[in-house]
Amino acid sequence: MKKYTPEDLIKKSCDLLKKRYQKDGHHSVVCATVLAKSGKVYTALNTGTYQPSVAICAETIAIGMGHTAEKDFEIDTIVAVRGMPSYPISPCGRCREYIADYGPKAKVIVPASNKKGWKVMKIAELLPEKYEKKD
Repeated sequence: MKKYTPEDLIKKSCDLLKKRYQKDGHHSVVCATVLAKSGKVYTALNTGTYQPSVAICAETIAIGMGHTAEKDFEIDTIVAVRGMPSYPISPCGRCREYIADYGPKAKVIVPASNKKGWKVMKIAELLPEKYEKKD
């Protein structure tokens, strides 16, 4: 099984986004790559519309691809990139919830604090005190 580095995952996202980028700013401006605990990789584009409230984030779609393909899907690492040239971005609040649900110990590649480069954080650092349903 291939070992993927954060650089590999960033490159996968950047490569697909470069092929599908839409300059109108409403369609396919973000691409996410998920490395599952199984070692499989899922890469997806956002599905934007001119009505932003119905757009679906790339992270959500990539997670859905993994969940559909694998019975015991769990996220190991995830990254989303945006723009041309592409650069890592931090997941929105909704995506942080999805990531935490499908990878409680997931690593998330985010922009570095100095806005140069990137760093890896645990999802628990990005979403402390996560909401949990109590039965």
